[in-house]
Order: sequence, then C-alpha cells, then structure tokens
Amino acid sequence: MNGHREIRLDRLTSPEIAELVRDTHRSGHRPLAVLPVGAIEQHGPHLPTGTDIALSSAVAEAAVYSVPDAVLTAPVPYGVSPHHRDFAGTMSLRAQTFVAILNDLAADLWEDGFTPVFLNGHGGNRAALGVVVSDLGEVGVCTAAITYFEHIAQEAAEILPDAAGGTGHAGALETSLMLHLRPESVRCDRIPAGTTPPAWPDPHLYAKAAPTVWRRFSHINPTGVIGTPSQAEANAGAQLFHAATTAVADLLSRFQEHYGRI
Repeated sequence: MNGHREIRLDRLTSPEIAELVRDTHRSGHRPLAVLPVGAIEQHGPHLPTGTDIALSSAVAEAAVYSVPDAVLTAPVPYGVSPHHRDFAGTMSLRAQTFVAILNDLAADLWEDGFTPVFLNGHGGNRAALGVVVSDLGEVGVCTAAITYFEHIAQEAAEILPDAAGGTGHAGALETSLMLHLRPESVRCDRIPAGTTPPAWPDPHLYAKAAPTVWRRFSHINPTGVIGTPSQAEANAGAQLFHAATTAVADLLSRFQEHYGRI
C-alpha cells in the first residue's frame, strides 16, 4: 500500500470493518463509504469499454486517501447505457435496475454505520443517481452523488484544446486521462481524426443548458466519439486527474463536515 492506510473495504475482514466504524463513531461522525459507479460501454475505436468505471474508480481512490475516515467500496461497473447499444460490448442496465441496485447497496452501508457517497464517471447515470439520492433520503439514508467531470470544467477549458468546442465522450478529456492512468489500454493508432458532426442539441460535455433529449450515439457520430480525441495528451491527463481528485476530495470533506455527524 506504499505506506497508505487500507481504504478498500473489500480488502478488510468483517471484524476489521466493524471496528473501523466503532472507532469513527466515537469521534462523533460516520465514516464515508465512497462507491464508484460508471459504465461498460463503447468508447470509440481507441478506448476500452471499461473506461468510465476505470476513471471513476481511480479518481475515487486517490480522493479517499486524502479524506480522513473515508473508505472505498468495490465499484459497480455497469450503468445506464442504452444509447450506446448500437456498438458491440456495451452492457446496459435499465434505469430502474440501476436505481434498485444502488438503493440496496447504500442501505446496507448505512445500516453498517457508514455514510454512502456515489462517485460517478458516466453521464448517462446522472438522472438515475438523482432518483437514488431522493429515494434514500425519503427513508432516512443520507447520501450524495458526485460526477467527477462536472467539477473540472474550468480546468478542462484551460488545458484541452477541444474544450472550447466542447469535449465529450471518448474525446480529449477521457483519452488524456487514460493516457495518463492506463496508457497501455489506449489504441493510439486508432484514434479517429476530426471532431463531432453538427448536432442539436449540442452533445458536448460542457455545452450550455438545452432541452433534454434521448439520442443514440451512433446517430450523433458513427465513430461513437464526441469531441476531438486526437488532441489528447498524457500530460493533460495528469493535470486533469489532479484537478479531479482535488475537487472530489474537497467535496467529500465538505459533505462529511455538513452531513456526517451522528
């Protein structure tokens, strides 16, 4: 663990977990249990289908290390991805299935003495996560959902050439992060040239508010890509990863401060 404390719940025994909770409760608050969620879906011809869960898990782990009394659960890799099903390898849950799974897991964490927080890496999960947070709140379970890329828009605009036009799915942002974190998984020789064909509403990640519509990604771009992945760089990925982990750690600390008291 390179001198780090053990933060992975799935690497602890049941008695060790119970002891961790008791020790934290003595200090007057619940420990945070951060649960990464993402998707298994197409990411163009150059990124693996596990990109979203790989990135949310990496951001969650790095952030949790810097937040006292926070732990990391095993991830939920599958998400709400029917809009990617035209591409082979996309494995999607129905929204109601996704909501039910997360409701059950968060309720278990709460019953064991944790405050659950979802760390999300897939845009298609955001609406369902809002339902999860609402459902759990109604039954007395305090939780939160954080989508990491929503909190680095300013950094992306400064670091990425394609952010001015709007980075997006399998674009320069995700490709840069993967070049930094998992360079061996990026098929650099298959990164598509060009950018997103014109579409309405604007499908890019940091587009201005627009009507909510449902579209297949194959109708937006036959490559399945939004943005300009050819502009990705590993150094940009390192900067974006630092920005994401810093932002998420700050949000976790704020949530713990305001909602983690017993």
